[in-house]
Amino acid sequence: MWNIQGGKPTGCKSNGGCSTGGCNRLNVHDWLANLPFSDPESGCRIIEVSFNRGSRKDFYRNATTQLFDKGDLISVEGISGFDVGEVSMTGELVRLQMKKKGVDEKNPEIRKVLRKATDKDTGDHAAE
Repeated sequence: MWNIQGGKPTGCKSNGGCSTGGCNRLNVHDWLANLPFSDPESGCRIIEVSFNRGSRKDFYRNATTQLFDKGDLISVEGISGFDVGEVSMTGELVRLQMKKKGVDEKNPEIRKVLRKATDKDTGDHAAE
């Protein structure tokens, strides 16, 4: 339902009033999640990871055998050690997002996912 003032919609104004419990313009719905693909082995092994509650996002290569879902907290390679972030997107939608942003999926400089974050990892990064 729209809030209308003076005949015009008032919009979000980043006041946290949306149905998700908070306004985040960087959220993306994975509309490809349930579509079958002819070659599952060619699936995208890159994950989009969100930091600082969505204020920064980056791509990381999942060289592990683990599968991650949106919302999982994971440890990734950082500049000096590791960072903890939240998986914001997986699968083929990441490939489309990378293409849109001009990022080459085969770029060897894409940093790696290390593991699912542990309690020790998240305790050290509680401000993330």
